[in-house]
Amino acid sequence: MSKFKFVQWYGIVVCLLMAACTDVDITMPKGPKGDTGLSAYEFWKEKVADGTVDWPKDQTEVADFFKYLKGNDGKDGKSAFDQWKDMIADGSVDNPHNPGSKWPAGNNTVQDFWYFLTGATGESGQTPHIGDNGHWFVGNEDTGIAAQGEAGKDGANGKDAVPPTVTIGANDHWFVNGVDTGKKATGTNGKDGVSPTITIGGNGNWFVDGTDTGKKAVGADGKSPEVAIGENGNWYINGTDTGKPSFGKAGKDGTNGANGANGKSAYELWKEYIASGEVDNPHKPDQKWPADRNKQTDFWDFLTGRSSVIEIQVGKYNVIPDYWNSQLREYVIPTDGSVLFTVYDKTGKKVAAGVQVSGLPGVGATETFTTDDNGQFKVAWDKLPDNQPLSRRTGSATVTVGGVQETSAKNTLVPNRINVRATVSMVYLSNASSDINATRYAYVSFKYERQIDGEWSDYPNSLNSSMMRAAKIKDINQPVNEENLDKSKNSTYTYGSTYIDIRRPLVLTPTEKANVAKNDTVQRLLSDEWDGNDFYAGLYFGDGSGSYNDYGQTVYLQDKIHIPEIYPTPGFKEGAVFLEIKQGVTTLWGEIDTDQLPDFYKTYAYPSGQDRFTKDPDTGIWKFPEGKLPASDLAKNRAVFIQMRTFVNGTGGTVHTGTVPLSEGGKHFMLTSAYPGNWIGLDIRSRTKGTNQITYSATYEYRSRFAYYLLKEGEQYFLVDFADRTKRIPLEIKECPADWMD
Repeated sequence: MSKFKFVQWYGIVVCLLMAACTDVDITMPKGPKGDTGLSAYEFWKEKVADGTVDWPKDQTEVADFFKYLKGNDGKDGKSAFDQWKDMIADGSVDNPHNPGSKWPAGNNTVQDFWYFLTGATGESGQTPHIGDNGHWFVGNEDTGIAAQGEAGKDGANGKDAVPPTVTIGANDHWFVNGVDTGKKATGTNGKDGVSPTITIGGNGNWFVDGTDTGKKAVGADGKSPEVAIGENGNWYINGTDTGKPSFGKAGKDGTNGANGANGKSAYELWKEYIASGEVDNPHKPDQKWPADRNKQTDFWDFLTGRSSVIEIQVGKYNVIPDYWNSQLREYVIPTDGSVLFTVYDKTGKKVAAGVQVSGLPGVGATETFTTDDNGQFKVAWDKLPDNQPLSRRTGSATVTVGGVQETSAKNTLVPNRINVRATVSMVYLSNASSDINATRYAYVSFKYERQIDGEWSDYPNSLNSSMMRAAKIKDINQPVNEENLDKSKNSTYTYGSTYIDIRRPLVLTPTEKANVAKNDTVQRLLSDEWDGNDFYAGLYFGDGSGSYNDYGQTVYLQDKIHIPEIYPTPGFKEGAVFLEIKQGVTTLWGEIDTDQLPDFYKTYAYPSGQDRFTKDPDTGIWKFPEGKLPASDLAKNRAVFIQMRTFVNGTGGTVHTGTVPLSEGGKHFMLTSAYPGNWIGLDIRSRTKGTNQITYSATYEYRSRFAYYLLKEGEQYFLVDFADRTKRIPLEIKECPADWMD
């Protein structure tokens, strides 16, 4: 009977506190470092081993611990959830998420129970240390509390200082320097089989056997009390001995009670809670806890969370990693992939420059690091362990000060390196805008991923960088790496954190190629001129220099993306263009040379499924599955679009027109208000006929281009070739037939 009550209450307290604590109360300054504290499970194992707890010594795994906590069937018991519902029923319990208000009595579902236990979000934990001014610091904040007492007045030389002598007297009291403190060193024997009753009072304090301990059960702003069992067997709250034994002496076996219905354990409630898959993962704040991780060992792992504080152990050197981002609880610095460590001396102060540290857990045995003026050193990304288990990355290091080596406290944690990669998800052909001069490019969509402790996940939004670049692959049959990329020819048009646009190689007209030396505008096209060979682009990101969140690495994707060439839009048919001048209105009319339309590749303007590239899983090559197509395969509504404007760069007035669809034999055009001193551009676009107007939309199968300039000298009009300004085509003044556009 007594064991059942003990494990029932002990299990409730452990589960409540482990789920509720989001911060740690630190009382400073500290006394001498005591022995490392034990978890409830470790304490139980120890008591089983020494015979204090009656349990088979060969059954001490975590699952056995939970079996022990469950105990034998006894009287009907209430679960932790049921007892919590009773506690909050009168509406008098403080709301841990909103200090100063009460928890609503109606918020009593299982989800409310778990939310109540989490407490308010506490501040990110920081390692306490002694600053240069002798005060205790938490992170960079001066607490104002002196680590040592104020210096007294000078006096006569005294004897060497000695620590106080603490002993247990014959009366079982604590004695300090021979003085009886009146405090019992060990608790009196409890009544047979009766464990203390621990409850939460109406004032929100912990009560032990009905006595108010004065300690809040739920701390404000996420700070909950730390409850533990001391070596003397008493309950301790926030390090203070309550004087109440955690369990009495073993009593005589009581009479078994009648079998009753078991209340749901905290573990069973937790399984129901995480079954939806929508519960936040305490180890990875930006992810959810997997619903299939519902074993008892998973429950224990969920409750422990990830520690936000590594505590300094006074009396030894401490080698402790610094958080780069306490909100994400990450140590690894994204810009270079390193981890910053701080070394503290035996009094808790940062060490001076020149202290050497070697033998870091998980790091090469020959690696030695030296502290800077801040008592810190960095471990580069390639020196960090790579996906090693925690047991190989924790422990102590060797600290060398003034030639003397010492072993540090066993609180050193070395994080795994963070590996990075990017995966391409989609490729298609697009363009920058509907402008005649708009760039045609291949759009590549991707995402960055990080590998933390062996698991890959997406970059947090706060870390995404626009760092992807593209270059021409030299040999498509070789892996993509530094040696197999021609970075001298930059084909990147624009880029973001999830995409990159790669310019398509341009096929020039014969006139353009012949006049690149005479025309600066055409000359700029040469950098993207197609050389007649298939162009494949390779992707890479990161420069390892701290410019991007690349974790110190340069990564080459093994995707090989075909960037198709693009052919020019045809021009006017030679000898078939005229000018009509009627009632002061000038109209340019004639024919387009569509007899030899070049091939094309389908673009994003085509229906979904026809526009996307596919990837060969064996070669990593992305290509358009249909390849290059003849002009006869153009969509049926494609027509020639003609635009006239004052300046090539897009400023000034514009007029435009177009042909009927090419599929209907569209060759004729008629451009009204065609006045001298304007440039003429051509494109092939989709043609849509509405009730009152015809619209042309960019589809970018071809390279749109400015082809002519309308010039007037005296009474003579000329078409001047855009690429060869010396080539002038005289225009005959001639009336346009009334049925020309029929």
